[in-house]
Amino acid sequence: MSEKITPQMQAFWADDPAPQEMGVELIRAHDGRAKLRLALEPRHLNGHRTAHGGVVHLLADCAAGFAANSTGEQAVTQTNTITFVSPGKAGETLVATGEFLARSGRSALFDVRVTGGDGRTVAVMRAQMRYISPKK
Repeated sequence: MSEKITPQMQAFWADDPAPQEMGVELIRAHDGRAKLRLALEPRHLNGHRTAHGGVVHLLADCAAGFAANSTGEQAVTQTNTITFVSPGKAGETLVATGEFLARSGRSALFDVRVTGGDGRTVAVMRAQMRYISPKK
């Protein structure tokens, strides 16, 4: 992991098995921004031999979640909308970058862009995150 990942986010990552089981790598998580990547393997593909939409969605949602939680508060996804722009290709690495957009009360918006190995946009997501009370 990079020095661009706060100790809080390193601990959060350690307790988040779903993306790790899928092969997602955390690159950056601090100050309302996050970056993750996923090298597409056969297990990530659909019947068209392109990235499964659920896999791309998982990657994008993780980028929003890590960006939101990197502010020092605990947040969960309240809702999100993803638009698939171009297919992820077998063998390439997808990168999801999430960043803070706006906040009102306990709700905040984050934008995520998922790119392919050549820099093209694979998907975009707008996520509404909800800040919650800390675990006791």
